[in-house]
Amino acid sequence: MPDDDRTLCPDCGAPLGGRDGCDAAFHELGARAIANPGFAYRRRAVVDAYCLQHPTYILSLKSFAAHLCGLCAAVERPADPRAERAIWSDLRIPPDAVKPAVPAVRGSRTLADVCEAATPRAFHAAADAWIADVWAAWSEHHDLARRWLDYSVAAPRRVGR
Repeated sequence: MPDDDRTLCPDCGAPLGGRDGCDAAFHELGARAIANPGFAYRRRAVVDAYCLQHPTYILSLKSFAAHLCGLCAAVERPADPRAERAIWSDLRIPPDAVKPAVPAVRGSRTLADVCEAATPRAFHAAADAWIADVWAAWSEHHDLARRWLDYSVAAPRRVGR
């Protein structure tokens, strides 16, 4: 992440060099996760948190549902393999589903908090705090996420995939 540019990301407020710097730092975090498994901790939830703070990544109903339900599963149902499968293998949402308005404030913690973690242990703590903070920021949509997740878990699986 660039140390010399503290321009805030217009989406999440991270001081990482604006939107481009924030995206670059996110991709660097992914590379760090590949290089050191200690930084791959809760990778799917980290991706969901990032996307839910950056509306460009949740423009379609399907991507919105995947990231909102993914964060719901990570926070509220981490030990339920049905929830993970319902999201990552075969997400189904109700046919009448409508994407709601995105909250103006999508968390007080940002990717910058996670990027600052120098050790896997510090990264785990920062990732957990960020994930919880983003989930809390989306509280007005928690019931919706639970309903959609329940629907996807209960929906018949597609055959021949």
